[in-house]
Amino acid sequence: MLNRSDVSLALCIAFVLSLMLGSLGSIAHAADHVVIILDDSGSMNEAMAGNIRKMDAAKRALAKVVEQIPDTTNVGILLLNGARANNHWLVPLGALDKKNATIKVNSIGANGGTPLGEAMRIASDQLLQARNKSVYGTYRLIVVTDGEATDKVLLDQYLPDILSRGLIVDAIGVNMAGNHSLATQVHSYRRADDEAALSNAIVEILAESSGDNSGSSDSDFELLNALNDVDAGEILKALAKPNNDPVTGYSARTSAVAPPEPTWVPPPPAVIPTAAQAPEKTGFFEMLFGTFCTCMLPILVAVMIFITVAASGNRKRNR
Repeated sequence: MLNRSDVSLALCIAFVLSLMLGSLGSIAHAADHVVIILDDSGSMNEAMAGNIRKMDAAKRALAKVVEQIPDTTNVGILLLNGARANNHWLVPLGALDKKNATIKVNSIGANGGTPLGEAMRIASDQLLQARNKSVYGTYRLIVVTDGEATDKVLLDQYLPDILSRGLIVDAIGVNMAGNHSLATQVHSYRRADDEAALSNAIVEILAESSGDNSGSSDSDFELLNALNDVDAGEILKALAKPNNDPVTGYSARTSAVAPPEPTWVPPPPAVIPTAAQAPEKTGFFEMLFGTFCTCMLPILVAVMIFITVAASGNRKRNR
């Protein structure tokens, strides 16, 4: 087990080496990134408590929330059916122009189905692109809906992949008779049976998002430095870059149908490259260096960290 000094030393070494290898990329100022998926299906025209349309309640709640969102929070608003010309983005993810966002929110109508699966994939991919540019910060998806997905097959495919990426998913059920099926699968679920409850639900989630992020990457090191005993394996795991690949769902990675047996095709006639076409031969030392960089260097980095930590511990014990 490692004490606080050992952990700090290991983190410093790992950080310097990672910068030299380019494995951490650019470290930007931490920020919150939130995408709100708003259900604008036809059922949102129905009335809820207070004899107000669910869509009207949602629009007023969103407009109120937009005014309260901190300037440091990057926000996007995605519709299930509207804003098709912009891939369903009513407000693209980024720094929020509050006046323009309020105008757009007030223009939302309600018509169509509930393709939650496809909307969550689009929103998640945008959050992953943002995280690929800046590791630090929070990356959250808020789903506001009054019904089950009409593309349940896609939702079932994409949701496990979204959660496996480490994105935080919150759902709000708007005036539903029972809990939404997402209630037992996402990080948090709230019921909103009237306008006030809907507004409060979104505000609470955004408050949690801001609370998760201290606003500076230095806090990550302060938190680790405050621990008495830390497993060194967890340190290395924390330094690993998260998976920011686009969401595909399991069906794109595996197939239940076996591929057809390959048929024999006669090989094409041999083509002898001309001097201009002939590829460069890789020298033995170049090939050896390439193999070292791709296979051995990460292992040596880990070994160096553990050796340095162990040496530090031995020096303290010999005093």
